Amino acid sequence: MTASAVRVALAALAAFAAAGIGIAVADAPPLAGHVIVARTGADALLIWDASSDVSAIVADKSSNEDAERRLQRDGLRIIVSSLGKLDASAKTISVRIVYDKTGAVSPVYGAATLADVERYATLTVPAAAIRAHTVVWRDVEPGKALPAWVSFRVTGQLPPR
Repeated sequence: MTASAVRVALAALAAFAAAGIGIAVADAPPLAGHVIVARTGADALLIWDASSDVSAIVADKSSNEDAERRLQRDGLRIIVSSLGKLDASAKTISVRIVYDKTGAVSPVYGAATLADVERYATLTVPAAAIRAHTVVWRDVEPGKALPAWVSFRVTGQLPPR
């Protein structure tokens, strides 16, 4: 690539930035936790280890409503960021939200032990709806209400706060 081509590319990027057009993924804060693609077919399933989010919820002493909204919003962002790993034929996409439950502090190591894995909730969306508006759902605002087609079924409990 010549020096003039590099200058043109940089000028184009600067113009996009000045116009407020950018890559939205860079604007969204990174998500914590591992995501496993468990099923890629018609009913795609992602399993998200939300232990970091749940720890932050406990530390912030968030209410159950605020905690659910945060996990729903982050679950939607997980789905959007994982679309490339799923089959185009998927009709629904679900995220199973799990976290590590800690037990007593080990006297030997001075750290909490793993007591269990809590299966907290499942967020399910129609794949066509999420694909149609990926930019909108990648950057969901905390106070924004989710549409009726988003299903959030709580199957477990969050730790006490």
